[in-house]
Amino acid sequence: MKPRIRLQLIPDKYRLPFAAAVLSCSLLAAFFISWSQGAFASGYVVIGDDIRVQVEVASTAKTREKGLSGREQLGSGQGMLFVFLRPDRYTFWMKDMKFPIDILWIKGEELVDMTTDVPVPVPGEDLPSFFPVSPADKVLEVPAGFAQAHGLRTGMTVITHIDSRRQVR
Repeated sequence: MKPRIRLQLIPDKYRLPFAAAVLSCSLLAAFFISWSQGAFASGYVVIGDDIRVQVEVASTAKTREKGLSGREQLGSGQGMLFVFLRPDRYTFWMKDMKFPIDILWIKGEELVDMTTDVPVPVPGEDLPSFFPVSPADKVLEVPAGFAQAHGLRTGMTVITHIDSRRQVR
């Protein structure tokens, strides 16, 4: 019988502290990844020549799912920008919304559709779904009446500016 050769990289007395350190680092990394995926980036959107909207940016599955649900209101000139990797006819609904909104559908740098005065859902009723007539890669939610008050129309230019320290992921 040949003798067994045992390669021991970490001495026995250091194995438990090493395993604890590895586990701690893994848990910390998982927490950071989870937190960063749930954090909203920020920026602003310019519609036409001079209509500026400060936005929170929902660019991860987690932030897009949360959206504006549970909030009491959006301030004047504020909105939420949903960013997707490719144009499609993404479906939106008003789960846990407490105020009506306008939904602006954007493809590239063009406003391609609008769904205005989307009401707060009625408790106990099915949630209606909203989607654009043509594919969009960004969706801007603003307070109801915003589109009419600013004379928005399809075909307008929409330029997005996202905080470079918290870029869209």
